[in-house]
Amino acid sequence: MTNVLLADDSAFLRSVLKEKLEATGKVSVVGQAKNGKEAIDLVKLKKPDLLILDCEMPVMNGLEALRCIMKDCPLPVFMFSSLTNEGSRVTIKALEYGAVDYLVKPASDALGIDEIIHTLVRKIEGIILRNKFKLINKTAPDGNITKKKIFDLSVLPKRKIDLIALGSSTGGVQASTAFLPHLAEECPPIVWVQHMPEKFTKSFAERLDKLSKINVKEAEEGDKIKKGWCYLARGGVQMRLKSGSTGPYLSLAGEEKVSGFCPSCNVLFDSVSENFKGSILGLILTGMGDDGTKGLVKLHEKGAYVLGQDEESCVVYGMPKAANNAGAVDLELDIQNFSKAISKICNLN
Repeated sequence: MTNVLLADDSAFLRSVLKEKLEATGKVSVVGQAKNGKEAIDLVKLKKPDLLILDCEMPVMNGLEALRCIMKDCPLPVFMFSSLTNEGSRVTIKALEYGAVDYLVKPASDALGIDEIIHTLVRKIEGIILRNKFKLINKTAPDGNITKKKIFDLSVLPKRKIDLIALGSSTGGVQASTAFLPHLAEECPPIVWVQHMPEKFTKSFAERLDKLSKINVKEAEEGDKIKKGWCYLARGGVQMRLKSGSTGPYLSLAGEEKVSGFCPSCNVLFDSVSENFKGSILGLILTGMGDDGTKGLVKLHEKGAYVLGQDEESCVVYGMPKAANNAGAVDLELDIQNFSKAISKICNLN
């Protein structure tokens, strides 16, 4: 049984969430807060396994509460976010501050709640035990966060990389923020699928663009890939790399889910395998499930070198594990070593 604390200013939504969650037999709601300050106090008092935290609340908003909670009494936090431009910007910040994932609020207090409950329970089962392990094992006896040893980069090959194909999901905001801003301006073009809804991908790309030396943008139909640019697939539409008379370009079409997702890593990776003739570096980061594995196998068979995020640094060791088990990953690394590894392989040092 997972003990959950709810923090939302809607009494009705809290009531519906409590009823639906406890009806699964897997969750016990141990407390309810109507603002951020109450959430902080109840987290300290109830010590729940997980907190569901609304972004917009009176007295103290969710972002302020999250910063206090992650500093004083860290635990897995899901942000409850509205599907708006402002909601997406706040959610991206929350994920950077330590929230493990987010849920999109229903259009009304009752509409769509069953789907949210199903998604939440699935995410709880995939994340909670993993995060408990991480919180315990990343803290040294003196209370300081342990640091990873620097990886021996001499084992990495140097190649002429023409394209980087990247896939990520749950935990991908934290993971990509740890290495993308450190990549050099002359980095090969990056095509990337991060599982996110529409509007979230645009806010995320804009945030990373401000932090990075390379240019990061939400992909648009017909974008020609260029060195020093990273193209993030737009939420809610499939992205493919195609071959044109003037060079490779991106096509955005199709709202069908593939491997359970839209956009899908497999769709992107398959298109890269079919249409790109140059040397490829594949990257597979934290995420639930196995999206990207089939596509990476094809890329690997055609000579791509593939890096996977290791289990210890993943929020969810699902997608990298599946790809590794399929034989598509050449080397697993802590996410903190990714930028140096990419620079070495691409000969950017």
